[in-house]
Amino acid sequence: MAGFCLLLNMACTHKNSSSCIVDVSKPGVEVAPICRGQELEEFNHGLEGGLYAQMINNPSFEEVSDWYGTSGPTKYWGTVLPGSSAGTISGQTSANTGLINSHQVHCVKLAVTSVASGNVGLRNDGFWGMKLENNTTYKVSFWAKKGSNFSGTLTAKLESSGGTSYASKTFTPTTSWAHYTCDFVTSGITSVSGNNRFVIYASATGDVYFDVVTIMPPTWKNHGCRIDIAQKVDSMHLAFLAYPGGFDAHWASYDYCRRWKESIGPLEQRGGSTSYCWGYKNDLYFGTDEFFQLAEDLGAEPMYVFTAGIFSDGCTTLPIVYTPIESMSVVTKDILDFLQYCNGDTLTPWGAVRAANGHKAPYNLQYVEIGAENNHRANDSAAYAQRYRIIHDTIIKYYPDMKIAFNGQLYGEQYDPDKKKTFNDHHGDEVSHPEGQSFWAVDDHFLSNDNSGRYNFYDSANCDPGISKFMIQEYCSSHKGMAANVDADFSDALADGIFMLGCEKNSERMSWTGYGNFGSIVGHGDFGANLLWFDAVSCYGNPGYYMHTTLFGNNHGTRILPFTAKTKNTYFSASVDTAAGKNDILVKAVNKTDNSEVVDITLSGASDVNPVGHYTVITAANDATNSIENPTNVHPTTGTFIAGGRFTYTFPARSINVLRINAVK
Repeated sequence: MAGFCLLLNMACTHKNSSSCIVDVSKPGVEVAPICRGQELEEFNHGLEGGLYAQMINNPSFEEVSDWYGTSGPTKYWGTVLPGSSAGTISGQTSANTGLINSHQVHCVKLAVTSVASGNVGLRNDGFWGMKLENNTTYKVSFWAKKGSNFSGTLTAKLESSGGTSYASKTFTPTTSWAHYTCDFVTSGITSVSGNNRFVIYASATGDVYFDVVTIMPPTWKNHGCRIDIAQKVDSMHLAFLAYPGGFDAHWASYDYCRRWKESIGPLEQRGGSTSYCWGYKNDLYFGTDEFFQLAEDLGAEPMYVFTAGIFSDGCTTLPIVYTPIESMSVVTKDILDFLQYCNGDTLTPWGAVRAANGHKAPYNLQYVEIGAENNHRANDSAAYAQRYRIIHDTIIKYYPDMKIAFNGQLYGEQYDPDKKKTFNDHHGDEVSHPEGQSFWAVDDHFLSNDNSGRYNFYDSANCDPGISKFMIQEYCSSHKGMAANVDADFSDALADGIFMLGCEKNSERMSWTGYGNFGSIVGHGDFGANLLWFDAVSCYGNPGYYMHTTLFGNNHGTRILPFTAKTKNTYFSASVDTAAGKNDILVKAVNKTDNSEVVDITLSGASDVNPVGHYTVITAANDATNSIENPTNVHPTTGTFIAGGRFTYTFPARSINVLRINAVK
């Protein structure tokens, strides 16, 4: 490939019909962190079973029946019954037995009626698999108590799905709840797979009760995140990390919501969310402190998304609910408590709680958003505007420097494969106009079949001059739609690459952009294409992930350079990279068509141009994707080409390109 490019891309000796002139002498505004922000929301098992490394599915037995009709507290749990041994498991409430505390609503009872052929076990297979590696430490934790009719012991084991033991320890329970922990170091594992399980065996007949059962493998920076997934995220070089959503941020009643106060402190004190938008329980084990710690570890600015006092989602049959204006103090007080937890010193009530939870220094939260997609439905807009102003003014009263984002529009058509038709229940392609509101940035979302037509969307001629900054917390092209387990292919990455280049060239109006859906367990998604996919053993990035890292994460310029392009197929952005003593010109280009394009490139105002340029390119068939079996089917390659103050470059068909050229003005 390198030799091919050296032959085709050479010092320009004739004029082509396609050209791009970059004015190196006039560096402009700082390059915005395009594709260097990411929203984290609990759906698709992106956090539980994904980024958060805890390995037990339904660890606190709170998977109660919801709008999807899922089973109760024993979901994802089973028994191991050797031979004629017998026993059952059942969910328990405070009506049946004493619980650990008021935060926990359920526990499980293992009722053993026979151990004639061996011990009876309570079994969990993880999130559709449980990865175990040899000579590795796993931190096991569970709560247990026995009934008066049980006189045996409990043996916790990590073992294969067939029962081969890799680590074990025996405990003697009492009639009172007690917390049992141990560090398992595995041995005897000859190959890595997900065909494993965790079992707690009872040695005698009788009743034993369990709750809050967890296993933690080694984690990224020892802060709870799964190593391979966190490394993928770290490679994106994020500047912003937003949380918790999305629909997960919606609530209008404190009886049905994601409660941040249930997401801090010891796990047994986390009751989890009472909202079931995505069809499974959010235990909130990846909670407030875990989010801020991850942002700190990534070197990213945290951004927290508050409710606007509106509950609305398309996932359940529940109606849209608005917090009455006269009751908005419930919402604002909860928000002020949260901000004090994040930013208050240890002499404040909630700052003291944060310190007690292990983070004495304030988190210094500077960016928040009020609401999540609450301004794109006709019925929501007026209600959102009223509630936004109340929340905004309350925050600014106590935190005058807080940067607050306003919900913009949700753009784009989507194809519904079930109904075999395209639908568009969103506003058209007019730019958001939040009349009369005060804000730092407007958050527009783009979930569409094809975003490539939006290259010039944020050009000054198309934007309301009253909006100084836009943020795109969610964007995604997916020509196959946004149904569960749909994966975007390379044609979608090309479309999004064009849109994102357009955002970068308009950096003066952009705060940051990020992909719509963070990650999903393969085969167990809830909605749409995802940047990362994983099973219990491994993970991979979709083609859009490599578009992110190639165009932006690994090639983030310092200042925008003006350019003039006259091309048929190729879209550009240009910048200078002066970080770490460099002085490199970055010419980024996407060609979405099936035809290559030869372009004359001029670096106007540059001198002492290094004749050896470096390229990074991704090319593939439109329908190419990555997978667990072939995680780098679509990925970048690198090489060199002949550069100069003026040179010719051939941009291949269906390609994402970065040209890096060292030059002195």
